[in-house]
Amino acid sequence: MDNQIKCSSEEHKDINAISFCPECKIYMCNKCENLHSPLFKNHHSNKLIKDNEIFTGICKEKNHPMKLEFFCRNHNQLCCVACLCKIKAKGYGAHKDCDVYEMEKIKDEKKNKLKENIKCLEDLENKFNENINKLKDIFEKIEKDKDDLKLKIQKIFTKIRNAINDREIQLLLKVDNLYNNNYFNEDIIKKGEKLPKKIKSSLERGKLLDKEWDNNNLISYINDCINIEKNIKDINIINENINKCNTNNKIKPNFFPKEAELNIFVEQLNSFGKISYYEYRFRECPEKISEERAYLITGKNKNIFTKTGKDSNWAGTICEYELDKSIEEHKWKIKILKTKSKNISIGVASIDFDIHSSNDTNCGWYLYCSNLSLFSGPPFNYNGKNSNLSKINEK
Repeated sequence: MDNQIKCSSEEHKDINAISFCPECKIYMCNKCENLHSPLFKNHHSNKLIKDNEIFTGICKEKNHPMKLEFFCRNHNQLCCVACLCKIKAKGYGAHKDCDVYEMEKIKDEKKNKLKENIKCLEDLENKFNENINKLKDIFEKIEKDKDDLKLKIQKIFTKIRNAINDREIQLLLKVDNLYNNNYFNEDIIKKGEKLPKKIKSSLERGKLLDKEWDNNNLISYINDCINIEKNIKDINIINENINKCNTNNKIKPNFFPKEAELNIFVEQLNSFGKISYYEYRFRECPEKISEERAYLITGKNKNIFTKTGKDSNWAGTICEYELDKSIEEHKWKIKILKTKSKNISIGVASIDFDIHSSNDTNCGWYLYCSNLSLFSGPPFNYNGKNSNLSKINEK
């Protein structure tokens, strides 16, 4: 929908206006303005900006259809004669007690101020672009940290799923072995069904041999006796297996956990894992340390202090946040940007440590960069313990 103001001319009422004449109080399109300017050289032609920011040169106060001719310093605002009227009625006289000037009087002031504002806008533009770029970098890092954290969670739960699947396979295999070793398989039934016939056949052959024994055919008879003995052995094995299956029929393997234990395990899985985070803030250095000449406080938040002394030079930044006690391990990243030598220590100390103490190994955890040894106070009480870290290059 076109919200642009239209030309006041009846002939051009469908054409968008581009300017306004405060003397004639009409809106003009491009054609009307071209005719108006040569005819009324003393009139003003105020260009329209946006449909919601139209500057017509006429006072915007209600009941003030008058030309803006004055400047109110108190309100940094243009005003008309009605605004200066002594009578306060119907919106008149709003600026009667203000410091008011004619336009001509403040033009140089505004022109000079414009130069300052241009410089201010240029600085703001540069600063804004710098901040936007920083914000983009922060956002990219946040996105990367988010993706890394999600990947870590996926790896952990993949490991859990693999462990559960492996355990399932182990238990299923154990069930197969348990049943196969105790109940055998269905082949024993097929063999058992053939057993009576095999017993009957061997029995009949044995009786016949016993009745018709012939020493002249000794080799054949002895061979038949051996076969009968083998048959009896095979029959006994099959019979033993059948009896064993019948006995083990009373064994009923079961799988644990029971339902209550299973519910507990499921609840543990449902609550497994934790997303923890901390917020830290810079804390302003205590006033008392600035009382001594040995301390220098710097930093945007007055939180960086440097201690100089006969035997030591050390600097620190005071931050504070509450450690999550459910996490066994805490990590800090410390980067040395520039050093004169490797004879420095880096570390972490409690927020309430004694900043006046020269014995810093009793109030925190430290790494001495020169020989990569560890120092700390209670509870670990490291004293020169090797850290097994790689050497730090001097820069």
